[in-house]
Amino acid sequence: VVISPEWHGMVPSALKNFFLLATWRELADKPGLIVAVSSGLGGSYPVSELRISSTKNNRLCYMPDHLIIRDVENVLLDPEKMSETDKYLSGRIDHDLKLLLAYAEALGKVRAANLRDWENYPNGM
Repeated sequence: VVISPEWHGMVPSALKNFFLLATWRELADKPGLIVAVSSGLGGSYPVSELRISSTKNNRLCYMPDHLIIRDVENVLLDPEKMSETDKYLSGRIDHDLKLLLAYAEALGKVRAANLRDWENYPNGM
């Protein structure tokens, strides 16, 4: 699970640096779920940025689904008093985590098949 706050409309530099330093040895053919958080109504830019530029050489496989938690300081605070937004977000989080487990199982088979030729093709195109 990759959680990214929206920092001036971007992924924070420390998280970007993590993906620059990570290699296929750590992340290749493993599922990723992007979770963007924003104190306001934003949050979509980190999703796009992570999808575009964080997987080229490490081969992390993001799920098509992602989560954006907007107004993060005011949601999911009290399980006893859940708003409609809280109920939706909670359900969506559960849904996406179940999907992530299914992706992990499926991609485990891809890794076990050992089909990648890391010696000749270690980096993305």
